[in-house]
Amino acid sequence: MPTFSTYNLSSLTPQCHTRMRFAARNLLRCGADLVCLQEISHAPGFLEAFQRDYLEDQYPHQLGPSGNDPRGMNLAVLSKRPFIGWRSLADHSFPLLDGSRKSRFSRDLLVLDWECEGHSWRVFTTHLKSMRGGPGAHRQRESEAAAIVEILLRETQGVDWLLLGDLNDVPDSPTLRRFFESELNIQNSLKAGQQRTETFPCRGSRRQFDYILYPGQLTDFLVDSRTWPESRASDHAMVTATFRRF
Repeated sequence: MPTFSTYNLSSLTPQCHTRMRFAARNLLRCGADLVCLQEISHAPGFLEAFQRDYLEDQYPHQLGPSGNDPRGMNLAVLSKRPFIGWRSLADHSFPLLDGSRKSRFSRDLLVLDWECEGHSWRVFTTHLKSMRGGPGAHRQRESEAAAIVEILLRETQGVDWLLLGDLNDVPDSPTLRRFFESELNIQNSLKAGQQRTETFPCRGSRRQFDYILYPGQLTDFLVDSRTWPESRASDHAMVTATFRRF
């Protein structure tokens, strides 16, 4: 049964030794097979060193391409199994919803094909525009969500897929309604009866910003989804979802 994880590491750099230790403890405890990370430094060799020195070499397959964040805080993926293929959509162009201009994802959208126990998955991971920046930030974030829905509509026919990441908004927001009201019948893994669904801030959580979204046809295969709060690692709680074999 594969377990998937999404975790915003809150600007993790090579100097954050204590935070790396606590983040690794969370990841090793949950035993995720595929981990989607946000806000991790693109410093050369850092991703490899993090998994070697703190994650006990459990994730020999990694990817962390440079995205559009001016701080160099990228998306990354760690896996216990090889990737079949992957690509970055950091350069993908789409119109803002008000028609004022074209834009790109604030960070990136990674698309990867992956296999576990003989079953293939298409995994999308992203980190949408933050809430900082007033109406312009809200417009950008909702436009990014709309662009992702269009990509999902094109690229998920006949495949089982997931979208993981920090979407920087709450479930009933215009941003998330772009997903939930689409024809894709998208579901939130943390709506399956969990006691705690909020992920940010990690201590005293009040909002869900971090998501594992999946198509409704996978509902009967979702075994468990939960948050893993660890305030010494990040201001976000990690989210996992486990699916039983098909």
